[in-house]
Amino acid sequence: MSKLQELIRKHCPNGVEYKKIGEICRITIGEFVHKNKQTANGKYPVYNGGRENTGFYEEYNNTGNKVIISARGANAGFVNKVYTNYWAGNSCYSLSPIDNKYLDWIFLFYILKGKEKEFINSQQTGSIPALSKKQIEQLEIPVPPIAVQKEIVHILDNFTNIVTELRAELQAELQARKEQYEFYRDKLLSFQKVTEE
Repeated sequence: MSKLQELIRKHCPNGVEYKKIGEICRITIGEFVHKNKQTANGKYPVYNGGRENTGFYEEYNNTGNKVIISARGANAGFVNKVYTNYWAGNSCYSLSPIDNKYLDWIFLFYILKGKEKEFINSQQTGSIPALSKKQIEQLEIPVPPIAVQKEIVHILDNFTNIVTELRAELQAELQARKEQYEFYRDKLLSFQKVTEE
């Protein structure tokens, strides 16, 4: 029996309770910071509704260890996690557990990442796709005991690390094969010119 199975048997023999996100998390929306005030080498990353930060800023309006969800735009519903202090723009929801002893923020990230397609498919249509705060607040998620959450996070983090390592190895292998191909292509296609005597 795995450690996770043991923890589930011990801590939740009658199943797991479900809670609405709005009952167990703080959800805030950020503030607009104009692109021309952002720099490439500021202190804090700025997240404003995309998959990556849009730049850096000298101030922050959120501390790290938060889950962020894109509120508007083509990526509305995209879920990410931020470890460092950051500036949340006005197209960025920031989520954090109300009680860290009840809900692990990385567990929350994994649960919401699993709901990402659902968020994206339920974008409110209009001139700009959007995901409302209410849609997030009303989502019910499983909340097993914290020991179970931490074991799930441990397992998923290990898988994430393995995938990252494999991706790096594959990239290195692809680069080596590309260089090998180019070497043999150039060698095979470098015909010597025949000269007449």
